[in-house]
Amino acid sequence: MGWLVRTVGGLVVLAVLLAAGLVWYVKPVQPLDLAYTELPLRDKLASMLVTRKLEITLTEAEVNQLLKKALAAHAQVRPDVTITGAKFAQQGDRLVADVNLLVGGQLEAGARLNFDLAWQEPNLIAVHTGTVIKQAAIPPAWFQLAPLQVNVNNYLPQLVAVKGFTFEPSGVKLSFKLR
Repeated sequence: MGWLVRTVGGLVVLAVLLAAGLVWYVKPVQPLDLAYTELPLRDKLASMLVTRKLEITLTEAEVNQLLKKALAAHAQVRPDVTITGAKFAQQGDRLVADVNLLVGGQLEAGARLNFDLAWQEPNLIAVHTGTVIKQAAIPPAWFQLAPLQVNVNNYLPQLVAVKGFTFEPSGVKLSFKLR
């Protein structure tokens, strides 16, 4: 009987240690939030008039602000999973987002989300292609985001519309047309 109590006690201690290790492993590496600033595209359009080219380039930081706004609108990924912070990094037509998650209302976790960027008039679209926590890939059935869509025309005056996007190593070049 004594060996049974020791075995069950040992299993309980092992389960507690494994749970504590899991909480430590998924803990976010950096504090992140979903705060964003509105993109001053109208100011960039004024500079476009000076250069006489119907194009502007959005920096990686500006693309980060656009996508943070889109993500903040859909932060509740599942009933028990909420994105509480994000930071995007662009590499051409690929995007990586370091995110902080709140799971079950209590467990904080950090993850890296991978996206493919695309242009489908009139939207810039970021399609979620995978999730990694530290070195562990998370199955899509466990965590999958709907595509993030940003209609850049909403930031522009009525007379101007986006004609196309060109993905650069650390930014996006937008070309415009007159309506």
